[in-house]
Amino acid sequence: MKRIHLVILAILSLPVAPLSSIPEARAQGDDLFPRPEALEPAVEFWRNVYAEWSQDEVVFHDRDDLSIVYREMDQERARTREQARRNEREQEAVIERYRRILLDLAARNPDPRTLSGEYEDVYELFGERGGPERWRRAADRIRVQRGLKERFLDGLLRAGMFRDHILRVLEEEGVPAEIAWLPMVESTFNTRARSKVGAAGVWQFMPATARKFLRVDRTVDERFDPILAARGAARLLKRNYRGLGSWPLALTAYNHGYYGMRRAVRELGTNDYMTIRRHYDGPAFGFASKNFYAEFLAALEVAENPIKYFGVYRPLKSLAFDVVGVPVQMGLEDIARAVDVERNRLWELNPALTDEVWRGGRGVPAGFLLRVPPEVGREAPMRLAAAAAGQSGRRTRAIDAGDRARFYTVQPGDTLVSIAARHGVTVGHLVSLNRIRDRDHIRVGQRLKIRR
Repeated sequence: MKRIHLVILAILSLPVAPLSSIPEARAQGDDLFPRPEALEPAVEFWRNVYAEWSQDEVVFHDRDDLSIVYREMDQERARTREQARRNEREQEAVIERYRRILLDLAARNPDPRTLSGEYEDVYELFGERGGPERWRRAADRIRVQRGLKERFLDGLLRAGMFRDHILRVLEEEGVPAEIAWLPMVESTFNTRARSKVGAAGVWQFMPATARKFLRVDRTVDERFDPILAARGAARLLKRNYRGLGSWPLALTAYNHGYYGMRRAVRELGTNDYMTIRRHYDGPAFGFASKNFYAEFLAALEVAENPIKYFGVYRPLKSLAFDVVGVPVQMGLEDIARAVDVERNRLWELNPALTDEVWRGGRGVPAGFLLRVPPEVGREAPMRLAAAAAGQSGRRTRAIDAGDRARFYTVQPGDTLVSIAARHGVTVGHLVSLNRIRDRDHIRVGQRLKIRR
């Protein structure tokens, strides 16, 4: 009978390099995320969206000049289709009223001393920048934005579960720590977030983009795991940064696409963010793309000063877990029973497993790095191995053919933790066998001895 190889992974608190040692950070100095004065009105607008305006408030503003806010209006969020239609009708009525005012001002160009009420308010919003042509263009640029204050605070609370883990990933990948707050813009840390166009998870990866950096299939969709997806986001942003030359453009490309921003740089002959924001008129470079960096700066300011904006708050505790490699493909129910952990708890710790796995239609794949509560981590490998041995009364073998290998060549993204899990050994074993002095520094292409 073939021996069952136990896959045991010891979770260690590995040291990480300080941000100052990251090449990308050194190249930019301390000003990684500049805030040009001309961008401040947009940053202030989004700061108000995140920290001042309630979800039961809507604001009517100029789409291109966010310093122009025509009106703030109380309007309860829609909870039914009828209420949504009623809200839409109310908003359209307000837009039409301000549109008429702007067109009337453009047609008459009146003496401001003759104005009163809403006409006077609109005139003063534009000030010296006003004039018939400006008012005429503005009439077609009125946009509605709902406040997100409550949603943003909820996101800050949820972020507590993942932030420490994400920060470690970002430092391992050489990406500035500030990027850890990007999910506040994308999803407010809603792990099951899905967009209408197919983006998913807290980092809002589209399927095609995600497959370049993550595992996305019917069994495992790493987009839904904030920690695993953080590594994909970090690698995507590093690629953007290296190709575009600045973090403002790298972040904008996260929304607009790398090749779209490359086109902007090429057409305008510059990688200056504000020049591109003002003058680039490429395909799909609309409101969302133009404002993505300003939204990030606003989210960063609010998230790093939560007490200033929300008072005392208590984020959720950081997820605590151990990791064990699943020795063979196993049903989730079998795993839960073997490690004596409720399925809901495993769901919370392993959001990358798809609904088909949770429904029992597909098994947890061999080699999957399963997170389990710390209190069962030490016993989990033996329990899973025992369950695997008895599964359907068949003889099984652990993980994959590589577990018998004597040597392994380090691949991009590998860590000692992941290599140890893949081969059913401990990190300490690898350190000792290979005489590794610094656990945090292995290099791509390095040949490691796995077994004597």
